[in-house]
Order: sequence, then structure tokens, then C-alpha cells
Amino acid sequence: MKLSNLSLSIGVPCTFPMVPLDFFSSFTMMEKPTFEYIPATNGPIHALRNEIVEKALHVGATKLMMCDVDQVYHPLTVTRLLSHKLPIVGALVHRRYRPFDSLMMKHVSIDERTDTYESIDEWEEGSLVEVDATGTGCIMWDTAVFKKMPYPWFKAQYNPDGSPIGEDFGFCMDLKAAGYKIYVDTSVPADHLATIRVNTALNRLYRAIENEKAAKMALNTRGCEADAD
Repeated sequence: MKLSNLSLSIGVPCTFPMVPLDFFSSFTMMEKPTFEYIPATNGPIHALRNEIVEKALHVGATKLMMCDVDQVYHPLTVTRLLSHKLPIVGALVHRRYRPFDSLMMKHVSIDERTDTYESIDEWEEGSLVEVDATGTGCIMWDTAVFKKMPYPWFKAQYNPDGSPIGEDFGFCMDLKAAGYKIYVDTSVPADHLATIRVNTALNRLYRAIENEKAAKMALNTRGCEADAD
């Protein structure tokens, strides 16, 4: 596959020395144009991401894709993300732990002082979804984005209550503040690796189980109230 005026770098941050076979196999099988492979090792994840960006800029890449090693990639991930010709577009990834929700996040206000993110868990299959934040484990950027944003792009940040803000969501906040739009292509899922693959099917199974639990609790509550009467 050849694309004119394209110089692609693919960065792989490794926070540990070994990678899962499922990651390696899927990474190898992805359809890719000629690209520069950029590994980064030994350090916190935000530092590894910054290192990858700096190296991509140094080699003159016009596009940078990041692939985390705890994921399994669709064979057409690279070509489909490239096809959109967007400054920022990612694959469909789900949180690795409960509730296994999609990392397609929208910004919502709880009250005048409190904001948060909620997962977009309903979408048209194969659609391109605009989001306010997403993970950076499988995402593609125009490198021009980084030239316009201040360094460091990825940071260790914390909420007022001391809870961590992921380096991915933190950078998304900065991008949105700078006027960028962020998209996710739901036609290219990137399954998260845990003891099982975390994907849309697992998320919907978990939601169905939780809904069934809630319905049973409500039924029991109504039964207790009727007995009390």
C-alpha cells in the first residue's frame, strides 16, 4: 500500500519487557504502508508517549499511530484510520476493567461545580463517532497537532480529590481546549487484553447482567413493601 505525501510512524510504548503473543500476532497482521517503528521502554506511560512523539517529529513523520501492547488489533486498523484524513482518530477500545465501557467519552456537567465523563455505549455499527475524550492505546494523529500543542503533551495529572487523571484523557482535555475534534472509528475494534478480551460484546453482556440484577432487586423491594402493607 502506497500513499503519497505520507510518512507514517507507529509507536509502541512498553512499560514492561515482554509483550503478549496476541498483541504481536495482530500487530504483525495489520495492513500497513511503509512505516517507521518507534519503541519506547523503561518509564512511566506519559513519559514513553512523549518520547515516541519526539522521535516521530525528529524523523519527519506526518502521521503518528500509537499501539499499546495490551490490545489486539483489527487487520485494517491502520488503513481505515488513515482513510479518514483526520487530525485525530482512534479505534474502538473498551475499559479493561468493570464496567468494561467504551472509551468513547462525552463531557457532562453534574452540577455547577462538577464535571465528568460518561461513556457513549450506543452507536451505529461501523460509524465514525465524535467524542470529547478517548484512550490513546490505538489512535492516530497528524504530527502537526503536536507542533501546535505545548510540551509535554502527556502528563501525570490529578483531580482535586487526589485521584489520577489518565495521561490520555488529560491530553484530550488540552486538545479540546485548543479547538480540535476527536473521533473514534467503531469499524476497527481494538480488544483490550486482560484474563479475557475486553470488547463490545463483553461490555453488553456485563450491562445485561447488571440490568437483570437491578430488576430483581426492584422486584424484591416491591414484594417486601407489599408484605409490609
